[in-house]
Amino acid sequence: MTDATPNPWAEALVADPYSPQIVTSRLRDLLAGKAVNGVPGVSKNENPASELEGLVQQTDWSFKPAAFDSVWRAVFDVAKELGCTEKIRDATYFWTEQYLANEAVDAIPAEEGDEDENFGLVDGLDKTWIATAVGDARLYALGYGYSAFAWNAFLDGLSLGEDGSPISDSMRIGSCGQLLAAGQRLKLRILGGGDKKATPGFAGRYLQGQPPKNDEDKKAGEEFWKKVVKAVEDQQSKAGERAKAILKRTEEHLKADKPDLTSEEVANVIWPPK
Repeated sequence: MTDATPNPWAEALVADPYSPQIVTSRLRDLLAGKAVNGVPGVSKNENPASELEGLVQQTDWSFKPAAFDSVWRAVFDVAKELGCTEKIRDATYFWTEQYLANEAVDAIPAEEGDEDENFGLVDGLDKTWIATAVGDARLYALGYGYSAFAWNAFLDGLSLGEDGSPISDSMRIGSCGQLLAAGQRLKLRILGGGDKKATPGFAGRYLQGQPPKNDEDKKAGEEFWKKVVKAVEDQQSKAGERAKAILKRTEEHLKADKPDLTSEEVANVIWPPK
């Protein structure tokens, strides 16, 4: 569900124009107690690391999902400076728990009398669910980590999770968003290999050092990846028009073995500029 009012710090950080460098500078200023775009920074009795943790854990970024790449680079650059990298990595996990632990809002059947309520949906979709899925996928592609909640959301959106799990167009689009944002990284995870190239994030060294699986496990991974691609194709017959178009675009992206898209590119696919 989309929050009615975005976090003031988040809005200040990604106000246009923005870039990783600009967002990093703004974040440093806020944590140093300086105002940014009219938004006050931390007060003298507040701990910068704790304030950064709260920002990461609680912010609904659905108001500007295109900015995720800049946000993650800034967040982890500053976290390193503050000596709280692991704390912030944990905060990203709890962030996904908050927004992805349950099914998307449009997967919940409306109760009698509530049919006309939108429950925070935007154009009939749970934008927060989709944006969080995309955001954690970009976190993964950049090498900063990945959450079990995002992985489960990815599977559920393609009906590859537990039998009988609810599914909706928001969840289908969220899975597409993950594949567009981190399909190459997810494929490597499934096949059991490490990264082909260094990532900006601190986790890259672990991913590159990951040993290849044995032949049996590798074959199982290859079969599962085929199921993922097939599920993207199969879900098109069950989806609404908007989700169907995004599923089709994702299928083409995967079959062409294209590089992962940036958060801005993914946002333009899911929420085309009007």
